[in-house]
Amino acid sequence: MRKAAVETGVSLLVTLISIFGFLEALSYAGEGGLMPRVVMALAILLSAIWAVQSARTVLAGSGEVIAPNAQQLRSAAMLIVAGIALLLGIRHVGFYTSAAVIVPLLGYGLGYRNLRGLAIGTVLFLILLIAVFRLLLAVPLPPEAILTLIGL
Repeated sequence: MRKAAVETGVSLLVTLISIFGFLEALSYAGEGGLMPRVVMALAILLSAIWAVQSARTVLAGSGEVIAPNAQQLRSAAMLIVAGIALLLGIRHVGFYTSAAVIVPLLGYGLGYRNLRGLAIGTVLFLILLIAVFRLLLAVPLPPEAILTLIGL
């Protein structure tokens, strides 16, 4: 299969997801909604450019042929499953709890075996999430199931 054909499909999917993200960001009130709207608009623009470039390559009949190996397919499937798990986890368990579980599991599943590095990376990622959503955007997120369970 041609790399450009795969890239065309993926870029169109990313464009569609970015459009949905932009529409969701329109519902954010006040100044907190500005950054997500700008980021999503930029994502739409860049993925649309990517789609046009890839489509041109497909129409020209050029581009390299790719044959993904089993490890690459496993990694891609793992990323898709992790994304779905994160979406479901955010809804049912909580945003931060889901990230705290899925990020290190995904890193380990993709072959990173330094447990200290996984722990440090996860903590830094959670600090970044908290800083962005609570401090910068001031977006209220659904309560964490664990915190609700213990009465916090």
